[in-house]
Amino acid sequence: MKLGILMVNLLRSALMILVFLMLLLSAPPEAGARFDGRRAFEFIKEQCEAGPRSPGGPGREACLVLMERELSALGIHTHRQKFTVPLSLIKRIAEGTNLIALYEGDRPTSDLIALSTHWDTRPIADLDPDPALRGFPIPGGNDGGSGVALLLELARVVKARQYPGRILFIFFDLEDSGIPGRDTDWCLGSRHFAAHSLCDYPVSWGINVDMIADRDLKIRPELFSLEKAPDLTREFWTFAEQRAPFHFSRNPLDFGIFDDHKPFLDLGIPWINLIDFSYPPWHTHEDTPDKCSPISLEIVGNTILEFLFHHSENPVKFYLNNENQRR
Repeated sequence: MKLGILMVNLLRSALMILVFLMLLLSAPPEAGARFDGRRAFEFIKEQCEAGPRSPGGPGREACLVLMERELSALGIHTHRQKFTVPLSLIKRIAEGTNLIALYEGDRPTSDLIALSTHWDTRPIADLDPDPALRGFPIPGGNDGGSGVALLLELARVVKARQYPGRILFIFFDLEDSGIPGRDTDWCLGSRHFAAHSLCDYPVSWGINVDMIADRDLKIRPELFSLEKAPDLTREFWTFAEQRAPFHFSRNPLDFGIFDDHKPFLDLGIPWINLIDFSYPPWHTHEDTPDKCSPISLEIVGNTILEFLFHHSENPVKFYLNNENQRR
């Protein structure tokens, strides 16, 4: 039995390495800079070493400084958007901070595309197998850390390859401080941005990433993305599955995931969510960097990168499926 499990794990690792090599070899010679999964992985480690990024957590300011440092070094201006909300989970008022960064290529009138994630971590580990640990914040290696790492490395490569269009990088706060079963308590940073900032940043469509560094990665469309933004969902997953068939599947989940893309779908903006929800350390103290994979980061990062460049060369308009609006 143990030998069989070992062989399965070895085969899975070999397949991941094979797909990674295929992505590298399939890149055209003029593609230039590539997404570096090892560099992105170091960002996960840096965040976790600073401590939890939950409301009042010791790692919050360090994470904001990390994001500002990396983006400013690329010449990308950043802006802290502050807001205050009551948090039922921890029974107090919390100050949230969204970090907004606008990259502009040489086509200033092109559609504004958003790449988003959340940078906060959950203030309690309610799913931890040890009841004594459930009242403490999670490390957030994959859930919180991986999205930040991916967007920071994407920004570097977008800049190096001189992406011609405009990209809005948004790092949302207070995504993960909700009470299970109550939709109103989740995704507070993205709700605030959607309510107050779309006039300043008229996003045409977006991609949200969350928990995308799982060692056993498989990303499938969730129902909110598929039902409300079917064109963008189908185009992205067809593109992704062709390039990384072991890690992306067009076979959808049978449920929607309330994540930071949802407030924008509700306002009529196509916005898809890339998430591997099958992650056993979710909302536990086992969500640490060793559960994450540089190869997974690299596969997702390069897939998004190539999709962006493909779209810049073959621009299309994505529309919302208004018949499936749930609100």
